[in-house]
Amino acid sequence: SMETNERMYKSALENIIKTYCHGKVSPEEMLPWDVPVIKDIVHMRNINTTTLLMLQGFVMKSLEEKWFKEYQDLFPPRSLDMETELQTLPKKPSKSVTHLQESQKKVWLKMMNFIKSFCSYRRYMLNPKKRQQFIDFLHLEMCNAKENFSASPTATSHHTPVSPGAQNTEQENGEITLIKRRIFGHRIITVNFAINDLYFFSEIEKFNNLVSSAHLLQINRAYNENDISLMRSKLNIILKLFLISDVPPKLRVNISESQKDIIFAAITEGHLDRNIFHGAIMTVFPVLMYFWKRFCIWKATRSYLEYMGKKVKDGRSPPKSIYKYPPWNGGDHAVLRFTLLRGIEWMQPQQQQEAITNSVQN
Repeated sequence: SMETNERMYKSALENIIKTYCHGKVSPEEMLPWDVPVIKDIVHMRNINTTTLLMLQGFVMKSLEEKWFKEYQDLFPPRSLDMETELQTLPKKPSKSVTHLQESQKKVWLKMMNFIKSFCSYRRYMLNPKKRQQFIDFLHLEMCNAKENFSASPTATSHHTPVSPGAQNTEQENGEITLIKRRIFGHRIITVNFAINDLYFFSEIEKFNNLVSSAHLLQINRAYNENDISLMRSKLNIILKLFLISDVPPKLRVNISESQKDIIFAAITEGHLDRNIFHGAIMTVFPVLMYFWKRFCIWKATRSYLEYMGKKVKDGRSPPKSIYKYPPWNGGDHAVLRFTLLRGIEWMQPQQQQEAITNSVQN
């Protein structure tokens, strides 16, 4: 406040005058007494700021004349050999230095682009409608016959191209076709699990947030058994949905069996921290960024073609279903259905058709 500043100013001014002008030590010993103005200032009763600034200027000039040369002499003189070495140094950097600088610049640019891409991904996933667009694209990637190949869970000796008709036939017979793809030149992933990877990554982030919150509560001595129960519940949900699923295959994300065993070992040892899923995050994250980059290119291409008024041709459109009824429909038979909204429902064929119509309209 203004009052506080004025008090501090007055206090500082009084201390300066008392110390250097009216103090126990005579001004002749502290100030350049040969300046006439200083002699007059010492005998003044009221000294303002302008007078003090004038006094400061004389003191600085006196110090410079008396001590600056001695201060310079403290440093060793510059040798002639050093000057000749500096003159003989080449002005232009060598090729190796230039190459190193260019490589570092490229690395930094790639790092910046990667960080921007990840931040864009995080913002995109916060919007439910935009997140659904990415999920729909992951469904389309299942039908990318150019890059995908099928491999049954038991046979891994050879790979066969994806046939949409055969895929539907196997689904009708209750069998699951695992669609594989080679990414980054060496790694083989299961495209079926790409959407699971997205949800798996999201659930791990939620678990890590719970761990961070519990740590803060523990510091503030507000930590209790309910926080432990909440973290264990979230942990069990992740395990049952993605690592030990009731629907075969049990492991439903793109991590290895050894990484799954590491997660279970950490849980068995009683760990409830962020390190439980660290290896899984480092494995799943590149897969998500691979599909995210493809999604951005795909979306930009479609937007450009639509802007130019051209027809969008996408070979990844999902194949026509060979089902007489939708997979969730029982056809001419009654169906026992469970939803979180309505609970358990016993639906007759006519009721099923009405429910499907309502869901499509909504």
